[in-house]
Amino acid sequence: MADERDADTHLNLPLGISLTIGEIGLMIVISALVKLVGADIHTLTVLLFRYAACLPLLVMTALWQRGRHALQISRYRTLAIRTAAGLTSLGCFYAALDLMPLSKAMVLFQTLTLFVTLLAPLILGERVGWRRWTAVAIGFLGTMIVLKPDAEGWTAAGVMFGLGAPLFGAIMLIALRRLGQHDSALSTSVWYNSIGTITFAGLVAVQGLALPTAASDLMILVALGVLSSFQQFFMAFSHRVAPATVLAPFRYLAIPMGIVAGILFFGEMLTLEITIGSAIIIASSIFILRRERQLREAGTDS
Repeated sequence: MADERDADTHLNLPLGISLTIGEIGLMIVISALVKLVGADIHTLTVLLFRYAACLPLLVMTALWQRGRHALQISRYRTLAIRTAAGLTSLGCFYAALDLMPLSKAMVLFQTLTLFVTLLAPLILGERVGWRRWTAVAIGFLGTMIVLKPDAEGWTAAGVMFGLGAPLFGAIMLIALRRLGQHDSALSTSVWYNSIGTITFAGLVAVQGLALPTAASDLMILVALGVLSSFQQFFMAFSHRVAPATVLAPFRYLAIPMGIVAGILFFGEMLTLEITIGSAIIIASSIFILRRERQLREAGTDS
């Protein structure tokens, strides 16, 4: 049976770029909604609704496209790593949104490329040359500028969750690289969101957290899940019509878009530290992406 990875979709760069920008826009909206309800609703409850409301649309799409193969997976160990890392990453990100400005949380999450480069030698055994190591070091210097430990509102917990999100996100991406070679991305997403729903339902029950009853809160929480479904669809389809190397730089639009959203909706201020640190992180990450593409084209790994 044909798999969605085998679709004969032709390359369409404008469409792929548009979908990526749309995906980033959805990410900003979702993050703003999480921050909006985070003051009144526990993060575990928000995560439960995010996964539970996301699941129905994913399941229906998987059944439509893959039929009886909707849940077929061959690499269960890698799926377990992808799922555990993904759940932890999103949990850290949602917690960070509750503890720090939206703009700062979004900037820190974009260090994901730096963490992938840092972890690749340990997990995949990949060689990383001095150029990329230098870019990683410079990128984390930018991170320290953004964090500015003596700044007002700085908390150790916020930093821990803010950096935990890209760290575990990098582990998830590395696992996805391996899964993508063998298994359907759609089937993987169904498993991931199913386990996420069960996991956070259990945590909410163990913690004895009350579920929200206000109609406005329920609407926002359900919207989180539905928008997350479309975000995943946008990301998956964009990579079917355009190469990842073309799309990757556009993902850094999340930083200026996150800064604008923070200013407009939460009264945040654009500081010199965030401006300089963001520029350093973006420049370092794009250099790493370009260097990796050059090495692939040259057939070397350093």
